[in-house]
Amino acid sequence: MKKKLLIWIPVLLLIIVLITVNWNYISQYTEWKLNWEIGIPRPIKIETVFHTRNGFPSEGEVFHVLHYKSIEKKLEDKDGWISINEDSFDTVSGHLKKFQKDVANINKDTQQFNMLFQENPVTFEEEDKYFYKLEEDNSYILAISNAKEQKLFVMEWIQ
Repeated sequence: MKKKLLIWIPVLLLIIVLITVNWNYISQYTEWKLNWEIGIPRPIKIETVFHTRNGFPSEGEVFHVLHYKSIEKKLEDKDGWISINEDSFDTVSGHLKKFQKDVANINKDTQQFNMLFQENPVTFEEEDKYFYKLEEDNSYILAISNAKEQKLFVMEWIQ
């Protein structure tokens, strides 16, 4: 009995530690999967640039930068990811500008949000990938990968 207890206590503690350490990603992944039907690969780091939502499922805007060791291979098999090419480059740029404009227009401190976008520029090139989904209520998500910088920029507009 004591041997079983000595084995199970460390196992349970390890599970609790792993869940606690990964909780930010687990909760975000679940929300992205439920809201947008998108699977975002596990990053080595999640940076929240801003988050104006007051809890699930409230309205607001979110901007995350996810850091990876290697992002391009992780997106190849994911449904809905589109390669950025000469034809789609302007479309992605338009979606990005719309998100930045929407965030600046709806929030009182426009200057602060404009500064956050300048300090955290969303960069991409041809051959990177993007995911965009627009809902009937005009909520949308825009995710843009940057293979050179090993980042994934995830922007959500929830109405």
